[in-house]
Amino acid sequence: MKKLDKRLFRMIKNTKGQYIAVLAIIITGIFVFTAVSNSSINLSDSLDDYYMETNFADIFVTASGLPEKLESSLVGEADIKEAEARLVFDTPFVTDDNDEDVDVRVISVDKYESKINKLFIKSGRRTLSDNDVIVIEQFAAARNINVGDEIFLRINGRQYKFNVTAVASSSEYAYMMENEQTMLPDPEKFGVVYVEEDYIRKIYGSNGSFNEMLITTNNDESLDQTKEYLEDNLEKYGVRRVIKKQDQLSNGMLSQEIEGLEMMSKSVPIIFLIFAAIMLTTMLSRIVKKDRTSIGVLKALGFTDFEIMSHYLKYAASVGIIGGTLGSLMGTALSGVMTNYYLVFFNIPMLTVKVYYYRILISVLLSLIFCIISGFWGVRNIVKINPAESMKPEAPKKGKRIIIENIKIVWNHVPFSWKIVLRNIFREKKKFVFIGAAVAITCGMMVMTIWMVDIIDVMFNRHYDEFMKAEYNISFNGFQNEDIKNEIAEKIKYRNMEARNEVPFEIENGKKSKIISIIGLEENTVFYGFEDVKGNPVRLPSSGILLSSNLASSLEARVGDEVLLKNFMPGHDDGYVTVKGIIKQSLGINGYMNIDYMNENFLDKGVANGVYINTDDDVARSLNDMKTITIMSKDDLRGAFEEFTTVTAASMIFMVIFSGLLGFVIVYSMTLMSINERTMEFSSLRVMGFSKSEIFNMLVRENMIMTVLGIAAGIPLGMWLVDYMAKTYTTDIYTMNEPITLNNIVVSIILTIIFIVLAQLMTYAKVHRLDFMQALKSRIS
Repeated sequence: MKKLDKRLFRMIKNTKGQYIAVLAIIITGIFVFTAVSNSSINLSDSLDDYYMETNFADIFVTASGLPEKLESSLVGEADIKEAEARLVFDTPFVTDDNDEDVDVRVISVDKYESKINKLFIKSGRRTLSDNDVIVIEQFAAARNINVGDEIFLRINGRQYKFNVTAVASSSEYAYMMENEQTMLPDPEKFGVVYVEEDYIRKIYGSNGSFNEMLITTNNDESLDQTKEYLEDNLEKYGVRRVIKKQDQLSNGMLSQEIEGLEMMSKSVPIIFLIFAAIMLTTMLSRIVKKDRTSIGVLKALGFTDFEIMSHYLKYAASVGIIGGTLGSLMGTALSGVMTNYYLVFFNIPMLTVKVYYYRILISVLLSLIFCIISGFWGVRNIVKINPAESMKPEAPKKGKRIIIENIKIVWNHVPFSWKIVLRNIFREKKKFVFIGAAVAITCGMMVMTIWMVDIIDVMFNRHYDEFMKAEYNISFNGFQNEDIKNEIAEKIKYRNMEARNEVPFEIENGKKSKIISIIGLEENTVFYGFEDVKGNPVRLPSSGILLSSNLASSLEARVGDEVLLKNFMPGHDDGYVTVKGIIKQSLGINGYMNIDYMNENFLDKGVANGVYINTDDDVARSLNDMKTITIMSKDDLRGAFEEFTTVTAASMIFMVIFSGLLGFVIVYSMTLMSINERTMEFSSLRVMGFSKSEIFNMLVRENMIMTVLGIAAGIPLGMWLVDYMAKTYTTDIYTMNEPITLNNIVVSIILTIIFIVLAQLMTYAKVHRLDFMQALKSRIS
């Protein structure tokens, strides 16, 4: 081993505290990068494999009546590769509890194997006969249904018994939501079952026709043209919706989650690596300054500038290689756990968890490049060291008054120990700016994380207490005359009741389009509290439409724009409506219209497909004899939401720890560097009568000032991060438009201070172990 390499190991040993601190930050950054990016790739690859294995449809068509012969006539047209018709409808699932409201979606399938959207059998047999049924896995697990059990469905008012022959997963329902309005899966209340095609058509009475068509194409690039062809040529069959696979509900939710993971893997690690690079630059520049005489001796012995710089760059490279390797290995190991975590929400049986060796290599190279560049910047002054000049101590910097010293009235009243603190801060501006920046980043990330923890609950409560105020949302099986309110009123004592329509439309603004549900409400509705994005109350207009802010953003629509509503209801025309307002909506993505205006222009006069009710009665029991309704209560939604947020809260705790770790490590390492550099100063203070505790208190005061300044800068930084997160992570399920509260800021400040105080306490032992007498014996230690 070369002599300089032995010296390298001694240098690492002598600075092990700072070395480990930088290493921890790099490991954390690379760990997040590897774990999150690998999880994103695993999830994406698993989904692609699943879609390929089950032949996932490229286009979904919903219509009133599609003849079976249409399957063969569509193949070959407009780049269509395969077509498969099916019957789909929702019906009550019979349980032992008469008050329990559970629905299933019945889907017809081939007796042996479907061509498109094939089922992935988890247990049992695929072959179906009359009275056989295949149950989707999420619903079977939630309701403890097993192969061999019997289940009962109420179809068109008549109860039928089915034998469970298999439990299966479906790529179409990897994220099993009933529709766009339910927002969260609730497998105890909604499931999917598959019944043999001929049998279900016979008992449902579909008169030989189907109501859905699955389409695959030869080329994904032709989907728009194929969609247009289907809309034009199937209009006579009462086409309601033509949906491309990227707009399909389950696939859309998965795609949004994958995009969020990719964005996180690119942004969070960079913050950690930048701070590690700054710390490494500072460390090496101070080590070079301390080794000035040794470097001069090496030069005098014949070592070149390149050899000496390489010696110190090996220090930086070792941090990069070790940090990159450990971080990538830990991230790779955890990526499988993270991918499995997503199976809590997404049912993907073909889970692909791989070790991506090229990503480990990328992680190590990324870490190494950051460290080499920052190391070079820290040791670049080696070339300026002259061997002869380096034999004598470096001339101290010319002293000068700091700004506060010129204010005599203030300066004369500052205690001596505080004068030392203030002078050191102003004379070591770069170091303390870096500490302040670290505290600011820590506080800012805390503000963002605490806000996200808080907003999960706030979004739900605000949506269902202030925005949508209905205690019960009752849906009818099809449109009914508004007079049905009178029938319900005879069975329930209610405080408020209003008819409503909830109908899917495709809304277009120029080249932008979105399939959403538009809700028709009574003009002076008491069930919605509309506000614009500035918090001003908004009334439901008698004509036109209100758009939720996330929908307006997606369509790039503004107040006053004319948007096209494509009507999926057979026999009704499309039409243009004026955007009368853009409103805040925490959960979901919708448009809102006056129910009379909606019926007159897009439906039939005097119809409704549901009612909102506020009542203290037991609605399920009171309306038990009405078999063609579905009841959803606010408590049902709250239960599903709380289950959804349990795991999310755990990930937020993880973020709090990472945020605090950044501030902890930087303050700890920078304080250690300060102690090592100021040994002579502290020894002199000891001779003057200062105790070790008083010297430690001086260090605490220096960091306390920078902590206060860092927190002051971190609060606006946190607000910016919150705004960035709100815009980045707004989806069709939720809109993060809630403001930061004073409580969020206070909790963030407290957590930041706790981590900084812990870092300070870790340096207390270092001060007490200093050999002050040895420092006074020699100017060079």
